[in-house]
Amino acid sequence: MDRYRADQMLEHYQKNWPEAFSSISTFGVYLLRIRELSLSNVMPVVDAVGLSSPEFDTLASLRRSPPPHQLTPNDLQRSMVITSGGLTKILYQLEARGLVTRSVNEADKRSKFVNLTAKGKNLIEETLNAVHEREEKWLRAAFKDHELDELIALMGKALRVLEK
Repeated sequence: MDRYRADQMLEHYQKNWPEAFSSISTFGVYLLRIRELSLSNVMPVVDAVGLSSPEFDTLASLRRSPPPHQLTPNDLQRSMVITSGGLTKILYQLEARGLVTRSVNEADKRSKFVNLTAKGKNLIEETLNAVHEREEKWLRAAFKDHELDELIALMGKALRVLEK
């Protein structure tokens, strides 16, 4: 299905709901469309290696943790946007494929660590490199270096307010 472009959505706002049209509504439309389109741009890379978006996020969360790249399920869940039930299913799938293992947490026998395997580490590193190449391509087409640096700084500033 073809979606309206952001400028078309904003034109509809302005024409049909002018009291709701503002720089804030423009920001919201732009932010949502950028998220949607940037994800659709990189998902073919993730799909090509047989990962779902939550599986990719799980492996990336483990990889960005300090060596030996292990987290408890609670810590892993805190770094992601899925439910614990959803995480359990993903962990079983990744474990079946040899991308993660689970081991007993000696400090708390009720808990297990989720460990990134060498196979999982290689897969996420290769996939993330390909994802970054795609992201860089469109970002470099849209922004000069200093503009991208400024955008990142401004986004970080906004995010810090929301994450308080």
